[in-house]
Amino acid sequence: MGRFHKPMSWSQSTESDSDKKNAHTYPWQANKVISNNSNTSLGLADTWSHNTSHRSFFLPVHYSENYQYPLVVWFHSNGFNEHQIDQVMPHISLRNYVGVGIRGTKAIDAVGHRFDWHHSPAGIATTQEAVMQAIEAAAGRFSINASRVVLAGYREGGTMALRTAMREPDRFAGVISLGGRMPNGSIRNIEQLRQRRMPMLWQWGTENTQFNQQNLKTDFQMCMAIGSRVEVRQYPGNDEMTTIALHDLDEWTMRHVVADSSIQDSDRWASSPSLYSSN
Repeated sequence: MGRFHKPMSWSQSTESDSDKKNAHTYPWQANKVISNNSNTSLGLADTWSHNTSHRSFFLPVHYSENYQYPLVVWFHSNGFNEHQIDQVMPHISLRNYVGVGIRGTKAIDAVGHRFDWHHSPAGIATTQEAVMQAIEAAAGRFSINASRVVLAGYREGGTMALRTAMREPDRFAGVISLGGRMPNGSIRNIEQLRQRRMPMLWQWGTENTQFNQQNLKTDFQMCMAIGSRVEVRQYPGNDEMTTIALHDLDEWTMRHVVADSSIQDSDRWASSPSLYSSN
C-alpha cells in the first residue's frame, strides 16, 4: 500500500460519493471542497448535533489484535466533519495508531456535511461525552492501550482538544494542537492539572494570524499556571496542516506517549564542541 493510500476505515457516511472523491484527490483541501459543494447557512446556523455517535474509525495497516495500539482522537477543523481523520491519519502514520474522528457539535449546512465546535457549556459537555463514547467504542472493538489516548486537533478542533484534555487530564496521555490556541475561561481543577503536568504539543504556522507574541505570552502564562509540559514547533507559512507537521506529531507522540518506542533522535542538527580559537 502506498504512503498516501487510504487504509481500512469504518465510518457512518455523511458525504456524497462526489464529495469523497474530491476529498481524497485533494486531501489538504478537503474542507474547502465540501464547502464549495454544500449549501451553506440555509437557516441551520444554530442547529445542534446532539448525536454523539457520529465518528469515523481508522485502523493501521497490518492491524494486529495482539498489540495494544495508542489511540488518537481527532478533532476536525470548523467546517468539516469526523471524516477529516481519513485524510490526516495516513500522513501521521499508517502503522502506529488506531484513530477515531469525532464530529463537531454545531451543524452549519443543510445536508449534514459541515460542523463547527461550539464553546458554550452545552457544546463542551456534548464534546466531552462524545470523546468518552468514542474511546469506549474503540476499546470495545479494537485492541488499544487505555493509558495511551492522545487528543489532537486542527485549528478550532485543536482548541477544543486542549479544553477537553484540561477538563479531565488524568484520562489522557497528551494533547496536540495544530494552529489552535489555548481555550479561554476559568480553570476549576488547577491543582489536578498541576499534579498531572499534561504533555502538550503546539504546532504553529509562523504566518498564522493567531501566532503572535501577545497570544503566545497569554497562552504560556496559562500553561505556567497549570504546570503543563509544552513543546512548541513552528513551521513556515500560514497553515499547520502539512506532511512535515504531521510527521512531527507522530514523532512527538512516539517519544512522549509510547514509552517503549524505538524512535531515535535525529543527528541532523547534531553539533560537536570546538575550541574558541577555531571559530
